[in-house]
Amino acid sequence: MRLIITLILAVTFIVTPAFAWDDDPYGSNGESEYKYEGYSGQRYKYDLSDPSDRLEYQVDPEAQMMDRINPSPLIELDRNSGQYGGGAEW
Repeated sequence: MRLIITLILAVTFIVTPAFAWDDDPYGSNGESEYKYEGYSGQRYKYDLSDPSDRLEYQVDPEAQMMDRINPSPLIELDRNSGQYGGGAEW
């Protein structure tokens, strides 16, 4: 029983930081992390038409998860107009 509790706690402390996010939309230098804006006005961290941004997005599980659960209809408007951003602002 003690081993099971220890394993659960260890996994919790290892996994939790990967799913934690910072509510501050500004980086350490005070600039917004949302650098791109679609036609709809939706702001994104990544421009997925840029190969370097696409690579950064692929290794940012936070941005991917937030995009999957973001309810904004503006994202779909941008995609329908051929714009693909990643890491949409809520």
